[in-house]
Amino acid sequence: MSTHTQYKQIITTRWADVDANRHLKHSAYADWATHTRVEWLNSHGFTLKKFTELQIAPIIFEETTKYFKEIYMSEQITIDLMLVGLNHDASRYHLRQYFRRGDTVCAQYEIKGAWLDVASRRIAPPPPGLLEATTNLQRADDYAEIVSQTRQ
Repeated sequence: MSTHTQYKQIITTRWADVDANRHLKHSAYADWATHTRVEWLNSHGFTLKKFTELQIAPIIFEETTKYFKEIYMSEQITIDLMLVGLNHDASRYHLRQYFRRGDTVCAQYEIKGAWLDVASRRIAPPPPGLLEATTNLQRADDYAEIVSQTRQ
């Protein structure tokens, strides 16, 4: 039985992250969410150099953000990462991230994506190590297998 691992990152919002309304601008959510996922990948040895060696890259098909509470400059925010779904070979994934101020959920960010074999330009399962890191990631309460209509 595998243990599902929690991953969180604490960030401090910066001047460059805020808009004219003095709160976190919409594009900063995507930037910080991506930064958190990249740090998670790095923590498992999947650096940009490693992805280049393996000729694999993450791609995103869809991203959504739901905003609940404003986030202001210089606030410390915790961003977590969890698995919402994988398909049969883990080549496609659905991830969710919450932006929290303490116990308060300020935003929910989700992506649906896949792993791209750069050489063949086709969707492919993740390599060993990345497969284990992904399948061991904390699962959302509504986790479900992704069922594709078409295979690539």
